[in-house]
Amino acid sequence: MPALATGHMLYKTLSAAVYGVDANIIQVEVDCSGIKCDQDHFHTVGLPDAAVRESRDRVRAALKNCGYDIPPTHITINLAPADIKKEGSGFDLPMALGIVGAYGGLTKKEMPDCLFVGELSLDGGVRGVRGALPIAIEAREKRLRAWSSPKPTQKKPPWFRDWKFTPCGLCST
Repeated sequence: MPALATGHMLYKTLSAAVYGVDANIIQVEVDCSGIKCDQDHFHTVGLPDAAVRESRDRVRAALKNCGYDIPPTHITINLAPADIKKEGSGFDLPMALGIVGAYGGLTKKEMPDCLFVGELSLDGGVRGVRGALPIAIEAREKRLRAWSSPKPTQKKPPWFRDWKFTPCGLCST
């Protein structure tokens, strides 16, 4: 397995939370201490529900099964803004990318105009989540230009034709 760097780093990605027919853009901030510990310390803050808190197990397993060697360190994930409740498993993908980015495993230092949404399977595949249309509408209003999630099952509406859409999985294979 490739080992990732162990220096202290912060990495930010964007995701979205859906509430009925509305969505909010959520900043996913991942801080990795870089100090190896005897056991794993993985904390999610910013009003996460049970499914979001459980993501640590899916994310760790998916990263491990994709060949990433994440050392046991202090990992803190902040879902901002903190006053909005975060629900569901759609934060798995941005959390995993944030961890890999914080450990220096991504070529880009930041991706401020790209949105990531998806639930991770334990093998690193990405599953869809509910609320794609409100997420897309909110992302367009915020002038985000790219979206990465599981491959859509329907054609893009014409008002999204200038968007770059990238279907994804966590593993490169």
